[in-house]
Amino acid sequence: MVFARHLAGSTRRSGGELDQSAYVLLTLLQACGPSSIGDLAATTGLDASTLNRQTAALLRNGHAERITDPDGGVARKFRLTPDGERALNEERSASTAALDAITADWADDDRAALATLLGNLNMSIEARVGRSWPRPEL
Repeated sequence: MVFARHLAGSTRRSGGELDQSAYVLLTLLQACGPSSIGDLAATTGLDASTLNRQTAALLRNGHAERITDPDGGVARKFRLTPDGERALNEERSASTAALDAITADWADDDRAALATLLGNLNMSIEARVGRSWPRPEL
């Protein structure tokens, strides 16, 4: 809780404009490319109504746009906009800088161990709910 609160506060202080849900969805769109509500639901475990609200906010803020399916499917997809990519990269940089500052006096081995353990934690959490980590491409 302290860690998450600190990172959230650090990005707000550095001018970050994304809330957690926007950060997660934009990260998925950047990593996986255009995605439908169904794709995002399968990846996040969130229901369609929640994702509809969250993607509506991305559209309003100009961070994502709706496009026809590049593969010819019926469902429209969401794609990261240049402004969304900029906001995501700025937020990621602010989070990385905050984490670097927190662990600046740590040994490199300890920093590597933290990264490994956080990866293991992600895998265990997702295995518990039946999803894989890291996420497969959509």
